[in-house]
Amino acid sequence: MELVRWRDEHFEHMLRWASDPRMTRYVGDGKPWTREYVTQRHEQALRHWEDHGFGLHAVVEDGEVVGLGQMLEGGAEEIEIGYWVDPGHWGRGLATRIAEDLRDKALAISDRVVAGHQAENTASGRVLEKAGLTYFTSKYMGGRLQHCYALQRGMTDTGVLRYSAFTTDPAGGNPAGVVLDATDLSDDEMLAIAAKVGYSETAFVLPREGREFDVRYFSPKAEVAFCGHATIATAVALSERVGDGPLTFHTPAGEITIETANGTASLTSVPTSTSEAPRELVDQALEALRYKEIGDGPVHVGFAGNRHLLIPLKDREQLRDLDYDFDALRDLMLAHDLTTVHLFWRESADLVHARDPFPVGGVVEDAATGAAAAAFGGYLRDLEGPQRFVISQGEDMGRPSRLEVDATREDRRVTVTGAAVVISV
Repeated sequence: MELVRWRDEHFEHMLRWASDPRMTRYVGDGKPWTREYVTQRHEQALRHWEDHGFGLHAVVEDGEVVGLGQMLEGGAEEIEIGYWVDPGHWGRGLATRIAEDLRDKALAISDRVVAGHQAENTASGRVLEKAGLTYFTSKYMGGRLQHCYALQRGMTDTGVLRYSAFTTDPAGGNPAGVVLDATDLSDDEMLAIAAKVGYSETAFVLPREGREFDVRYFSPKAEVAFCGHATIATAVALSERVGDGPLTFHTPAGEITIETANGTASLTSVPTSTSEAPRELVDQALEALRYKEIGDGPVHVGFAGNRHLLIPLKDREQLRDLDYDFDALRDLMLAHDLTTVHLFWRESADLVHARDPFPVGGVVEDAATGAAAAAFGGYLRDLEGPQRFVISQGEDMGRPSRLEVDATREDRRVTVTGAAVVISV
């Protein structure tokens, strides 16, 4: 198999594939392309080669065109890759070989390679993971949820570990970067590393004496005071190296105590607080979320190190159908110092389903949000009294997460427990 520069003689192959619903269901809006649109894409592909020296390839095996592979500029110092395989050649491992070849070509001329796939196309996710790319975020494109993957050239040299928190499956949970010794890193260097990793947060550890550590958290855009899932990931990473037991993290949000055992960590938040959200904030949030009505119960701003807007929804379907105005919600959250909007629906007293939009971090939503879980635990305790329950999050992203919440302490702190598993080192 080889990747051959795209030429005029390959046009008819693209036209044939672009009318095959087995292929187009996972591309764009899921509808077959018109001949006019295929012609436009073909001409763009030819120009891209002239302008950049790389672009669309025909995948040729034994003289037969069996698919296509694409390399496009994806932003500053990165290249986006993608591929199609002729349905007659599915199930032969061709997709993985194409992805690996595209990966190598991209990393030969750029520092970072990125790729994405429609959320329902789980096979493509497995292909990208086999090619060494790791999931870092999800976003909506044309009303459809897309999972995004990346690989940074030489990233392991920076000492970044990659864990997924609130899951035992690397394909689930919320991924976080972990740097176990950031003693010699400046603020700008930490921010640059977090941006290269691309996860919603990366944790940077500065060891103290014994089992105490200073920990700072950076999103790709800015430092944040506290991050629950990165805390769980970091605690598990440390316990694998120094043994199970208690840990103390000194964070910008305050002191966090953690218990670790058998690949899990239980973080106890700073004292939580909640207050009813101003009517104007609620109205603007619902407009950005495109909700005309919500469930019973008050909308609060909850605090457990960060501020979260806590909104009850009326049913599971309303939660599943989340489709919000990214820019409008981001601007509103920045104006009110909100880290996430915690949307929830209670299936029972013991089980809550949740989604957490996180546009202020440049991420459509978190697959698991430990800080919001702690704030929400404080909210339910304030309204109903002490309780324990499980939050199921990330289901609608295809990255299921499990967060166990204990809101029974008398000191207004809340404990959140979850597992973490290494993705890659």
